[in-house]
Amino acid sequence: MKVYCGAAAGEKVLSYMWEKDYGIMLNPLNFRYSRNGWRYWALDNGAYKAYTDGVDFDEKRFLKTIVEKLPKGELPPEFIVVPDIVGAGTRSLEFSLKWIEKLKNLNYNWYLAVQDGMSHKDVESVIHKFDGVFIGGTNKWKVSTGESWVKLAHKHNLPCHAGRIGTYRRIVWSMRINVDSIDSTAFFSWKSPNAYKRLISAKAQTLLEI
Repeated sequence: MKVYCGAAAGEKVLSYMWEKDYGIMLNPLNFRYSRNGWRYWALDNGAYKAYTDGVDFDEKRFLKTIVEKLPKGELPPEFIVVPDIVGAGTRSLEFSLKWIEKLKNLNYNWYLAVQDGMSHKDVESVIHKFDGVFIGGTNKWKVSTGESWVKLAHKHNLPCHAGRIGTYRRIVWSMRINVDSIDSTAFFSWKSPNAYKRLISAKAQTLLEI
């Protein structure tokens, strides 16, 4: 399982991630190619950050990032999350479907963000348009439905990523349900010098009931 840490990291943390084969999750607001020492990385669309900041999703910045900035980099992202609408259920799905029509000719892996209010029936008929599934939504919904989304993605030979998985229990849960990758900024909020040991320990486990 790949681990992507949020971009709010200093050089010491970046060096540690490099040594331990971790990656970075960027978004259009913190996108930097001057910090290109990671083995792998992914690009979130920035919709969740805009939502938490109480501002509108910046479509122009997102497009500028993928059209102008990405081609200049040495290493392409492992995947990019197709724009979505936080907390909007099937309306978000419709929004993402409109976006994938604009993006599909760009040679990147495009992940569909699934969230509260979406069902397998809603998604399975259009899943072929995407290159992977990104499990978003509230923590309660994510834990109660996450395993089924992993199975749906794998049924269609697609990878499945779970967002905002920053605690020991959630990391182990992700391992248990066979998520392919996770991300969180919470790794950096663990103040203990043994924080990364917890991450390593969690990755080593395979069974933990939530």
